Amino acid sequence: MDWLTNLNPLSHVGAGEYATFWQTLFATIFLGVWSRIFATMLLVLSFWLGVRRRNFMLGFWTFLGAGSLAYGAAVMRFFGLLAR
Repeated sequence: MDWLTNLNPLSHVGAGEYATFWQTLFATIFLGVWSRIFATMLLVLSFWLGVRRRNFMLGFWTFLGAGSLAYGAAVMRFFGLLAR
């Protein structure tokens, strides 16, 4: 189980630094221009996969990813996981 210990990020950095990293990452991805770009790309990809390629499950999952990017910040702010 030594390889499992190496996968644990808290064995390499402190808990506070780890939490700050993820809060900063989600604050920058879920807010602003990057979220709009990624959500638009995922919506186009879901349409292309669902209609053109006829792969409805992959189209559904990319649509779900676009929705999580579009509404992820509001949901995380509601649960107190993301500060303003």
